[in-house]
Amino acid sequence: MPRRRGDDHARKKAEPRTRPTINDVARLAHVSKKTVSRVINNSPFVRAATRDRIGAIISEIGFSPDPQARGLAFRRSFLIGLLCDDPLPANVGEMQQSILDALRGTGFELLIRAFNLRDAKFLSEVQTFVEGQRLFGVLLASALPSETGLSKLLRELDIPHAAIIAADRAGAAAASLIAATRLSAP
Repeated sequence: MPRRRGDDHARKKAEPRTRPTINDVARLAHVSKKTVSRVINNSPFVRAATRDRIGAIISEIGFSPDPQARGLAFRRSFLIGLLCDDPLPANVGEMQQSILDALRGTGFELLIRAFNLRDAKFLSEVQTFVEGQRLFGVLLASALPSETGLSKLLRELDIPHAAIIAADRAGAAAASLIAATRLSAP
């Protein structure tokens, strides 16, 4: 049966688009996957010309490292959790934006989770969330009072954490930026 003109277009459109991988970058740059990984992780053991070539390819094809793959390779996640009271405090939007600003370019991502402090399972739910997501660290919205035992739990789990304490929205945004910067610093 002869092909119709639109068949190829329909087939291409139906195929799912795949994300570029580190292997794609390595192949296009004619380097090893390890060299690409070194560039991504800012290793000093890559020549400037090679670093620039790989950086250009990464930008061109839109590659971004898979956070789960990085977590497996480094045996830790690159996830920061923002824990809030439920319902969410009014200043969470400003906190979130400030945290995202602080995390930009660090390789860390943000997860936001609201908990009901009055729930008898509050601490066990926090523990399940932190361990299940393998969080690198936790930021605590000021609405979470210290008397809940949350700080003690996070210390026991050996999870770096910082509280965001501020009197108003502008202060919350500034405190969020500082706390996230400290938490994600190498």
